[in-house]
Amino acid sequence: MREGSDEANGFLREFWYMGAWASEVTRKPMRRVIMNDPIVFYRLEDGGVAAMEDRCPHRNYPLSRGEVTGDNIQCGYHGLTFGPGGQCVYAPGQDRAPSAAKLRSYPVTERGGIVWIYTGDPARAASSPVPDLEWMTDPAWTSWIDGSIYLRCHHQLLTENLLDISHLAYVHKTSMGSDPDRIAASETTVTALDDGVRRRVRISDIPTPKVFSGSALVEDRVDQWTESWMIPGLYQNHTRVRPASTVPWEDAGEAPLQNRSFHGIVPETDTTTHYFHGGARLIVDVETITGEKAHEILEEDVGVLEAIQDNQRFVGGRPLVNLRNDGTVMQWRAVLRNLRSAQAA
Repeated sequence: MREGSDEANGFLREFWYMGAWASEVTRKPMRRVIMNDPIVFYRLEDGGVAAMEDRCPHRNYPLSRGEVTGDNIQCGYHGLTFGPGGQCVYAPGQDRAPSAAKLRSYPVTERGGIVWIYTGDPARAASSPVPDLEWMTDPAWTSWIDGSIYLRCHHQLLTENLLDISHLAYVHKTSMGSDPDRIAASETTVTALDDGVRRRVRISDIPTPKVFSGSALVEDRVDQWTESWMIPGLYQNHTRVRPASTVPWEDAGEAPLQNRSFHGIVPETDTTTHYFHGGARLIVDVETITGEKAHEILEEDVGVLEAIQDNQRFVGGRPLVNLRNDGTVMQWRAVLRNLRSAQAA
């Protein structure tokens, strides 16, 4: 397997990924490396977004260091100018721009404050669904976006961390954590999908996590039901919390405290990851997990994941032991193997 190849680092390109928050993309060129590819983003005159290779093919100088003129971007080294489709439209001192000066452009679409980018074959972009986050617009909920964390670890470490419920009791013990044994023994159901996994976790009669404890809608012990969906590049989560009860959850109606979140997992390189996050909460009497509070909680994972990445330099070849709660991760890995096989075919 070639070092640095998609097969070696696990990149799955035939999906829409979060390229940027819409607020990040302006008339000033912005550089972002995605899957080892440097990409320049900028706004067109009509407000649309262009994305193309961040290099001038003359000497590989980053176009993001140049400037936008009209809908075009001009290299700051020798002035070659490129249209949003990647074709050179002007070369100083020449009657015609060199036809070989053609850059890759990427399909992009903007929805709900997010610029999505398709990193695979552009011909497949139209038939590949852009992730649906329409639940963010529900007026009964308070939403938040623009969360961003730069992680110095492989994207798969973040993915598997999000699929691991049992770490809440330890890494997030002062925020979302509760009884470690009850969390580890939670009722978990995992369903494999064609392009990901769906997981349901029900935890009964646990001490109320601190993030929910300020609400008058629950008492000192609660039941928690979490549903999650993972596909390449995106994790979505819906958590419901109610006072601890002996009534089966299906018969108890909606929970008084609810949070939803989405997590954009975008590989930068084989050892670094762009981590975008946003979400919404049911409007009730306590803030729960939104905005800065959500960012603080997610930051608790950073030191753990980066320490694992660093330690793998020394122990990466040694076998790992899996626990009962790793079933979701095992299902996810099986789905990834199938997707990689299909991509390589």
